[in-house]
Amino acid sequence: MSCVIKSISPCFETLKAVNGEIEHLSFHQARFDKTRQELYGSTQKIALLKHLNPPKAFTCKVRVEYAQTIYKIEYLPYTPRDFQTFARVEADIDYAYKYCNREALNAHLRDDVDDILFTCNGELKDTSIANIALFIDGEWKTPLHPLLVGTTRARLLSCGELKAEVLDIKSLQKAEKFAIMNALIGFKIIKKVSIKD
Repeated sequence: MSCVIKSISPCFETLKAVNGEIEHLSFHQARFDKTRQELYGSTQKIALLKHLNPPKAFTCKVRVEYAQTIYKIEYLPYTPRDFQTFARVEADIDYAYKYCNREALNAHLRDDVDDILFTCNGELKDTSIANIALFIDGEWKTPLHPLLVGTTRARLLSCGELKAEVLDIKSLQKAEKFAIMNALIGFKIIKKVSIKD
């Protein structure tokens, strides 16, 4: 009798370092711990701070690849990208963990837009690299069921600056403002957003 073991992709954590200081480390540590325990069964804690030594000369993207243990740490210069145009794509994607294998997301990327806005059964999810927020009736709202629970989203929910609820296409049409968020971008309001169906 043979047993087939499902191969689980390693995951990665993306952090932002400014002048050698990691921003919002506690939220990254929490997701790192949760992923290692739930996905790989690791119970031994690893303190990210002890392994990170970002350069002080420039703002950088810190990429930590890991599973049970840390596999690789990279320090890459960070240059912000401009996002204005999005294509809405209906897809049922499982990206509950920040897998290194991003084929399911990347398969939908297009040259004629800056990023993809995913929906599932009409419910708004995320872009390929960021959580989203809509400003409706005087409040910033973010999808209750994102593809990935981002650290910036978690931080803004914890301090009451965001409210999580089910958002759909009608919500998008009602929204006065549209924003994207992740550890590198922060919370970025897109002033001239264009969303194609």
